[in-house]
Amino acid sequence: MNKRTLTAVALLLSATSALAAEWVPARSGTSPTTNLPAAPSPTPTQAQPAPEGQPVAATPPQNDITAPLRQYAPPAPPTAEQAWAMSQVNPLGSQQGVEMLGEAMDGASRGRAWQSADVVPRISSLTVNLSPGASLPVLRTTTSQASSVMFTDNTGAPWPLAAPPYNGNSEGFVVNYIPDSSVMTVQAQRQYDRGNITVYLKGLPVPVIVDVNSGEASDKSKSRIVDGRLDLRIPQQGPQAKRMPSGQAKIGLNDATLQAFLDGVPPKEARRLKTQGTLPYTQVWQMGDDLYIRTRSEIRDEFELTQSSGDGTWLYKLPLTPEVAFSNAGKTVYLSISLE
Repeated sequence: MNKRTLTAVALLLSATSALAAEWVPARSGTSPTTNLPAAPSPTPTQAQPAPEGQPVAATPPQNDITAPLRQYAPPAPPTAEQAWAMSQVNPLGSQQGVEMLGEAMDGASRGRAWQSADVVPRISSLTVNLSPGASLPVLRTTTSQASSVMFTDNTGAPWPLAAPPYNGNSEGFVVNYIPDSSVMTVQAQRQYDRGNITVYLKGLPVPVIVDVNSGEASDKSKSRIVDGRLDLRIPQQGPQAKRMPSGQAKIGLNDATLQAFLDGVPPKEARRLKTQGTLPYTQVWQMGDDLYIRTRSEIRDEFELTQSSGDGTWLYKLPLTPEVAFSNAGKTVYLSISLE
């Protein structure tokens, strides 16, 4: 019994001494041993031969960082079932299928842009007749194009709106306006529709009713004129009326001839005359014994009749004369006219 006890104690003491010997370098700050055995060298992998009848994948080169991004084995050809399915989806082949798809997309784009007639946008002006029994001014619109309506008084000054315009056909037309301005916009939503718009102007006791249409179904012509901008002239002085040195008597509101010259579409019998002088935006016509001058400058000489538009353009009618004085940028400018 004593021998076994002594043997166990001796073994325990020897193990404790060995552990203490290994712990001393760590406690004393001495560097631990680094004499570790070398790592075993990797065993080269032997390429396994591919089964007979299958393609052999190429071995990527060493240090090739793009190797994982590439597919070395080519895709397998489609099976008979896949080839049959592809022929059912695209029986005409890839190239013809692409061409047919392009033609279909082009046809769809043409269909969306189709118009029943070629649209000719115009800028025109009308004098509104507010008397009972008078015809309503007409605004000609079309889809995909907005029309602007501007209200002016008989001096050509803007006449602002007092309230939002009332749209009688909200499904066929979209109406917007700028508060405290004299302009509203109308957008047609579909072809061959009709409606009207009620407009309230500041200081005007009666509303202005504008008839609006997006084409006549009975019209078979190949072209149609629409109003890109329509200036509606109210035959009264508005809250922003301009000063008229000649008075109201010389304003030719309902003169169709003056209106034609003002719109830049003079009668066929009118002859365009040559002029000399630095007066921009000025055109002169002779019709009979009268001159018709379309300009953006204010005339200083006497004239018979005048008419104006909302953009500041004036039309003057006066007897034949070789020279006319105008006021331009605060200076008097003389315009020499070559009469025929």
